Amino acid sequence: MIGDNPDRWIRSDNMWLRRTALLYQLKYKKHTDPERLFHYIDLQKDEGEFFIRKAIGWALREYAKTDPKVVRPFVKETPLSSLSAREALKHIGKE
Repeated sequence: MIGDNPDRWIRSDNMWLRRTALLYQLKYKKHTDPERLFHYIDLQKDEGEFFIRKAIGWALREYAKTDPKVVRPFVKETPLSSLSAREALKHIGKE
């Protein structure tokens, strides 16, 4: 783990640091910390920046490959941009 950096990055004024905080667990698979991932997404879900919205969808899509039963309801219950939701559910569908 990177220590507490992602916790600082997600609140940074720098969009690229916030994006990195959303994506750093991208390949963790079963070692992903979903509580942290979902918290970070909650903090950024209203961001209008394309690269943040895309990162949210990308992070959720990758985690959905490991645990779609957790990602699907999160996407359904969380007001995400259409881009983020579409990317998140790209391979698992809406059901």
